[in-house]
Amino acid sequence: MSLVDLLRRHIRNYHPERDPPQSRARQACGACHARKERCDGGYPCNRCQQRGATCPSPPGAARGNSKSQEAQTRLNADIVSRVPGESRWIAQDFIDIYFHDFHPTWPFLHWGTFELSKEPCILLQSMLMVGLWIKGDQAARDTAMTFHRNLLSAIQAQRTQWYISDSATGCNNDSPWPMATYQSILLQLIFAVFVAKQETSLDLNMRFQLQDPTYELLTSLVETCRRLGLFSYPNMLAQHHSSAPIALIWVNVEEIKRFGLALYKLCRLCTRSTSAEIDGSDKRRELLTLTDLDFCMPDSDEMWNAPPNTGVELIRSSAFQQTCRDNRDPDNWISQTSGKLCDSRVGIDWI
Repeated sequence: MSLVDLLRRHIRNYHPERDPPQSRARQACGACHARKERCDGGYPCNRCQQRGATCPSPPGAARGNSKSQEAQTRLNADIVSRVPGESRWIAQDFIDIYFHDFHPTWPFLHWGTFELSKEPCILLQSMLMVGLWIKGDQAARDTAMTFHRNLLSAIQAQRTQWYISDSATGCNNDSPWPMATYQSILLQLIFAVFVAKQETSLDLNMRFQLQDPTYELLTSLVETCRRLGLFSYPNMLAQHHSSAPIALIWVNVEEIKRFGLALYKLCRLCTRSTSAEIDGSDKRRELLTLTDLDFCMPDSDEMWNAPPNTGVELIRSSAFQQTCRDNRDPDNWISQTSGKLCDSRVGIDWI
């Protein structure tokens, strides 16, 4: 079985918010058919997303989307409608900038399985925003700020589609996690720190002070991840059927681990604005801590950063290597270090 076949089956089962690579041509949507344009057959298709237009399905086609797919579609459509028309085209150049310049420092997306034409709109536009900002000229950064404001607004408007509070009941841990949405929110929060660096001073702990709405978005993401048990290694495995290929389980587990470490890193870089000060112990509880990270350190950077043409056999052989960490042993989990590095009787905020 080829890597594309494995990836298609994996995405269909565990990432319903993402469109899998197609094994055959799909019927064009109603809009593309009427305009006699080439259509990728997704819902919504890329051309309709780029135009900000409604994407009607082909006559007689059955949608059959799950609730998570419908939520992602609503989120994508809301985002596209808020982004200026002249900025809707996703530029490969800026995605390349993302992977070459930003990814080495914040490596929580898997380059090897990334496919621009198939990724959710919210994730692509968040990556484009980062690439534009890194490019550095004023026009590019102005466009990046436009993306940031509108993507944040859309994420907040669709909060009920992704946020799970500690007081929520009936949380369904069997549903696939919408990782693309969480990754996009994390990118918006990292970008907010870039902006805060220019606009605000550091607090006495040498952390950037985020505006209240942005900080609340950060704590909401942390709360949701905790509620789902996202950073528990057994829960990561439970997202997969026993028949899932080991290479793709490895990719998915590594993706969640690296997302968790990036979120923890971000939590260490920022704090509330001085206008919303609360008790110090409460501040530590509302952000991610070492205690939350019930998993081992990630495995090989070499495999994680391998380019998209890396074969499945190489990934599989890496997953079987003796050098891979024993994730099953809780003594190896990052959370175990908290007992040695943190003490409730000592208030110094150092790690």
